[in-house]
Amino acid sequence: MRAETDVLIVGAGPVGLLLAAELARDGVDALLIDQHIERSFFCKALGVTPRTLEIFADIGILHEAIDLGVWLSGVTVFEDGEKAQVTDLPTAMPIRALPYGFLSLAQFDTERLLESALHRHGGRVAYGWTLVSFVQERGVQDRESVRATLKNAAGETKEIRCRWLVGCDGAHSTVRRGLGLAFEGGSYPQTFVLADLEVNWGLSRGRMYRFMRNDNGAPLAAVPVHGSPERYRLSTIMPEPAGVAAGEGTESPEPPDLDRITRIMAPLLPPGTALSSLHWSSLYRISHRIVPRYGEGRVFLAGDAAHIHPPVGGQGMNTGLQDAHNLAWKLVLAARGLARPSLLETYTAERQPIGRDVVEETSRALDAVMARQSHQPGMRESQLLITYRGSPIVQDDRVEAGMDEPAPGDRAPDVDGLRCPFVAHALRLHERLGGGRHVLFGPVGAHGEGLANLADMADVLRERLGVDAASFAVAPKEAALPVQERIPVLVDDAGEFRASYGSVPGMAWLIRPDGHIGWCGASTKALADFLNTFLVSSRAGG
Repeated sequence: MRAETDVLIVGAGPVGLLLAAELARDGVDALLIDQHIERSFFCKALGVTPRTLEIFADIGILHEAIDLGVWLSGVTVFEDGEKAQVTDLPTAMPIRALPYGFLSLAQFDTERLLESALHRHGGRVAYGWTLVSFVQERGVQDRESVRATLKNAAGETKEIRCRWLVGCDGAHSTVRRGLGLAFEGGSYPQTFVLADLEVNWGLSRGRMYRFMRNDNGAPLAAVPVHGSPERYRLSTIMPEPAGVAAGEGTESPEPPDLDRITRIMAPLLPPGTALSSLHWSSLYRISHRIVPRYGEGRVFLAGDAAHIHPPVGGQGMNTGLQDAHNLAWKLVLAARGLARPSLLETYTAERQPIGRDVVEETSRALDAVMARQSHQPGMRESQLLITYRGSPIVQDDRVEAGMDEPAPGDRAPDVDGLRCPFVAHALRLHERLGGGRHVLFGPVGAHGEGLANLADMADVLRERLGVDAASFAVAPKEAALPVQERIPVLVDDAGEFRASYGSVPGMAWLIRPDGHIGWCGASTKALADFLNTFLVSSRAGG
């Protein structure tokens, strides 16, 4: 194990793995450690949102994830054995509104795919190492660092010096405790029981189910798990002994076996349901907590180390992955000496309000479920609507700023039907985004109006970011453009680009590496001024 690294990441769950994979892809030296000696194979988190699938596409594991998952087609609620509510999840919306559906994917498969992406970019997980303590060493900005002490299972210690430390080490985070940050919130009194097993009941595959009985206040949820057509993850509240209040029982922490699972869950399931082949089970408590800020100095928190909340809507792991996706590109620019110190401060400014909103909304949703009220997933749970409007590093320089959507801070809508000469198949806009780059694009007129202006802005971006910048123009179908080789041109063959981004020649959209719009405008100077808000120096070529 090397003694120095740019970024030390503690915790090799999905969040730590994604952060490490993105940093490795973009050439930043990162050391990822995990206290376990090997990866576990429990399907703790299942729901994967459309926004997370976009992130998987960016890191190169999308199709493998889809092949290992089960598409969720809807939610069916039963009350006292009768079908009470049926909600279908959207599956056939325009790509700019919903590029993917909702996927059930076992967490161990998510972790395995992310770890394979890390390996492809030359990274590895240092298993069996635990963070003992850390100290932020102050000094001149470019000499500041973090000194961390690690210990392995054999009791050996190792001192690591890093430029940044990121705690992805879960709800009992050592990094959070080391920062002395409060974990504000509380816990639900009930103990929940979870089981991953085979369910033979004749219900349609691909749907999530919720079962409730008026004589029992404990709803039961069932989510399909890939592996066999009968595999589901079931969860409900563990019954307390008679006369004992919730949370005061003396139940054993040992995971229940199949017989006990059957006694607890069978009365809530349709008559004749058979449970078998228990893969694993667990007992757990649900909390709703969040830190007041996602880091201090050169130390940051992501995922469950920063926020935990009820699993309703499957937001937990997905929110953590977006934490990592937001932080990664900022650390890359900082590691390359291109970022102003204030850029990393925007991680808290952008992500903490999102985390707080998720904690509050999922807590309300769980309260509704516990009260046997309706809560059905929808576009909010897709996480495509998350925006960073108002962030200090997004800016709208349109003449009528803020009048139209999408706006800076929003996720860049995807569009289909773009064409490139001599390429037989149509392209999607998102195929040209991501990869750790800032990408600038905009529409041009039928005779090339605005083309030179876009090319000038592309030159400014390339001068500042080198190979980490990309650009292209989008022309209307059957446009007659002048011959030029300053900026690539795609054709809006299906008209979807114009519907999403307008058709004002020379207008430009700058998309950040995390897929959110950073800037919009038509002035080369305005673009340069915006870049100066978070970049410190030019870098020609690359």
